[in-house]
Amino acid sequence: MSRLGFHSIRDIETMTLREYYLRLEAYQLHEIDVQEKIALQAFYNQSVQETAGKKHPRPKYRKFKQFFDREEQELAVRNVFADDTMGISEKAKRHTQTELFMRRTQEFKKLRKQGKIDMSAWKRAGINAGGD
Repeated sequence: MSRLGFHSIRDIETMTLREYYLRLEAYQLHEIDVQEKIALQAFYNQSVQETAGKKHPRPKYRKFKQFFDREEQELAVRNVFADDTMGISEKAKRHTQTELFMRRTQEFKKLRKQGKIDMSAWKRAGINAGGD
């Protein structure tokens, strides 16, 4: 509880649940600040040492945001504590869409293997539709 700013048991007893969640959110946002500082130091270290490409070496990450996306981290924390959805980032949307596509592809392959999908049905439908 000391990480949330409590030093007295009396403070904890008089705190509302809403205040607890507000303090918890503030603490997690503070942790993002700490992580960002650590990531920035690591980014500087890797930009000096790590390269991609054998013939023409270049830094693996050209921008710090590619290495550590603060907005993405904050959005994840705020979505947990928000009363309503604040929206998801473009990166999260792409990730969700990719997962959905992969699930649908796996389901399609499974149904085709079970014989529940006729791969030539569209040909027959096209012939019948053209003949009408």
